[in-house]
Amino acid sequence: MAEGSALQKRRRATPPARELILKAATEAFLAHGYAGVSIDQIASQAGVSKPTIYSHFDGKEQLFVAIMNSICDNFEDPFLEPDADSEDLPAILNKIADNYTRSILQPGVIAMHRLLVAEAERFPELSRRYYEVGPQRVHGTLAGFLQSRMARGEIRTGDPLLLAKFFAALVIAPMRTRCLFAVETDIDWTALDRQNREAVALFLNGCISR
Repeated sequence: MAEGSALQKRRRATPPARELILKAATEAFLAHGYAGVSIDQIASQAGVSKPTIYSHFDGKEQLFVAIMNSICDNFEDPFLEPDADSEDLPAILNKIADNYTRSILQPGVIAMHRLLVAEAERFPELSRRYYEVGPQRVHGTLAGFLQSRMARGEIRTGDPLLLAKFFAALVIAPMRTRCLFAVETDIDWTALDRQNREAVALFLNGCISR
């Protein structure tokens, strides 16, 4: 009886084959790109056989699609805090800038961005979906916030979605470009926070009501 119970515990402790395959494939794709990864490599990294992979997925393309769709399905909610509408405008924009840079500039997110840009022509629907649940969703949420501040007269009347895109670009573009090209591999977050303060000040100088 005790031996059977121990066997059941070991089985429960071992992740299902599909989970092992998805984890190994995700790591391999992010490290080597779609073209640089083979089913043999994924099988070896996952500790399963090729037939086991093919029992779950038709091939590398279906596996890649499954991984990307799973990532899109599990995107976290945008970065606005529940009390954003009640906070001082410069203070909340500084918080938004800090939250945004810390979510977008993580090494895994940068690697994912590189991968999807490289494979955009091969998997256009995936790239479009990633854009919709990622950048487009962030821009839309920020636009709604800016529109509410326009209604209060804090920000001059304009296109809130365009202003949201301008704000996101001011905050994220300089450092993300350096990260994407591997010019920056170890971010100085204190220096980046100072850069965010400058970006917010520049944004407000251009769009605040006077």
